[in-house]
Amino acid sequence: MTPLSFHIVKRMTRYFLILLMAMLPLWSRSECLSSLPALDKLEAIVHAEMTARDALVTIRRNAQDWKNLLLRGSDAQMRQMMQSRFDTQAATYEVRLGELRKQMQALGENSQRIDILESERAQLFGKYRGALSTHGVNTLEAAFRADKEAQGADIKTLRTLEETIEFLTIKSHEQFQTVRKLMQTCDSQHLPRQQK
Repeated sequence: MTPLSFHIVKRMTRYFLILLMAMLPLWSRSECLSSLPALDKLEAIVHAEMTARDALVTIRRNAQDWKNLLLRGSDAQMRQMMQSRFDTQAATYEVRLGELRKQMQALGENSQRIDILESERAQLFGKYRGALSTHGVNTLEAAFRADKEAQGADIKTLRTLEETIEFLTIKSHEQFQTVRKLMQTCDSQHLPRQQK
């Protein structure tokens, strides 16, 4: 697990613990059940955000695997291993985008960002494959030319993923405030009954 992944998991764990602590009083109040759909939506938004973050980590790893393939590809055994890692990360990224599309659709969000990401994925990996077939990696000079040809191809992908994460982060904060207000309303309705 990378330090970034650990940080994300740690942050999400804290977030859910706070949410759980805030939810405990609700379980004893049947009149507060109206907040459950809001909690479900919050959970769905957080899951989508985590998937987008996973996709970003995966595409960054893939970029590193591309560099490793170029640097170590002159050795046939290393080339096979690096190509395998590169292909695995590419497949994982495609799966993450599919998951993110489903999650965004379930949230009723526009799929424009996902359409851009999928289009960019096809172009990016097409560019990588084209650079490899044109230049190869048998020498450092060939690898340098291949890298130069593919350089910057992932910029739009990275920016779109970062924007998607920012969008989902804002949505989760807004939804958290909605849940908070529902819980405060529930508390204010429940407290007078206890005092009677």
